[in-house]
Amino acid sequence: MTVFWLAATVLTIVALAIIVLPLWKQRQSKSVTQTELNKTLYKDRLVEIEQENQQGLAEDSDVLVSELQHNLLDDIPEETAKEQSHVSAWVAIPGVVFIIALSIGMYASLGGSKQVQDWQDIVQQMPELSNKVLLGEGGEVTEQDLSNFALGLRTKLHNDPSDTRGWFLLAKVGQALNRLDIMMDAAEQAYMRDSNSANIVAVYVQSLFYSGEPNQAARAERILVLALQKDSSQLELWSLYAFMALEQQQFQLAIDRWQTMQGLVDVDSERYQMLGQSIEFAKGQIAAQQQSQPAEVVSVDPVVPSGPSYSITVDVKDGLAVPDSSFLFVFAKSVNGPPMPLAAKKVAHPRFPVTVNLSDSDSMMEGLKLSQQGDFYITARLSYDNNVQTTDGDWEGKSSAISQGGDSPIQLVIDTQL
Repeated sequence: MTVFWLAATVLTIVALAIIVLPLWKQRQSKSVTQTELNKTLYKDRLVEIEQENQQGLAEDSDVLVSELQHNLLDDIPEETAKEQSHVSAWVAIPGVVFIIALSIGMYASLGGSKQVQDWQDIVQQMPELSNKVLLGEGGEVTEQDLSNFALGLRTKLHNDPSDTRGWFLLAKVGQALNRLDIMMDAAEQAYMRDSNSANIVAVYVQSLFYSGEPNQAARAERILVLALQKDSSQLELWSLYAFMALEQQQFQLAIDRWQTMQGLVDVDSERYQMLGQSIEFAKGQIAAQQQSQPAEVVSVDPVVPSGPSYSITVDVKDGLAVPDSSFLFVFAKSVNGPPMPLAAKKVAHPRFPVTVNLSDSDSMMEGLKLSQQGDFYITARLSYDNNVQTTDGDWEGKSSAISQGGDSPIQLVIDTQL
């Protein structure tokens, strides 16, 4: 606000200077007036007459001096009148008054003075608004109260952007107002400052998930999984995790997550009973889906591996939480050959330990077969979305070099976070 008034004052002064300075300069530019010029010429002519008189060239020097003085006096009154007409201050006053009036009028009509005043009033009322919105004091909270509180918070955060709790509150207010833009921006600011708070993680994940963009939804799930890996006892995060599965109509995943939550609460608690009701609802949805879907025709002809086949058993290290929505990628790469995978398989929603077989039937490129390469190694990558590309938070395990023709089972443990 101070910057605004400073800028307005400077602009007004500039506008006044445009009018006043030309008049002031005209008033001050007296160094070459006609009167002073006549005086200079008069003095020079006196010197010349004196020199002519001394040389005997002037016949009547007194007459010449008298005429010179008379001519000088004739010019002085006219010049004085001209100077008075130029230096009058009354010429500038109307222009100054007009500029000031115009500035005030334009600000009153175009400057949003009422909105600025309302904004300042809201800032002054922030203590009362905080008590009403956060503590429930002063009656029912209306949508206008929330909007005013959001405006006051944004003003406060503009002056103090390091206030993590303020950003979190602004995100929750944006959520209450169904303003996804406010919610997402504020939640991201809060998450940047504190990524360990379960409440902040929850509101940030919700903002990403509500955006409706697949990439943002995948990012939301990744952030949630990483948070649960750090602390698997966060009921709010588990509840959000189950809700995300329910919204995506992945009812079995939602059931699994609700059952995990049941293990974290007291069996006799009201929340345990509510989780049971949610599980029953999801089971009903699964039953309805099975009734509405036609019976699937399952092929009885298994894929016959071509060339040598390698049995690979993959497990995860102790304590590693594996979300039900994760994907397992198992692929072989040549030790000294091309960088692309020779053969690969994907397992959706794996239950560890998992055993897969790789052979030439699983080749990634035509003409590039596993049996045609030399030594190779196996990589097992656990991803939290259906993306084979390496991303932060994925887990991986690698085997040592394997020789062609070996028939020993291959054991892999996923133990390295990327």
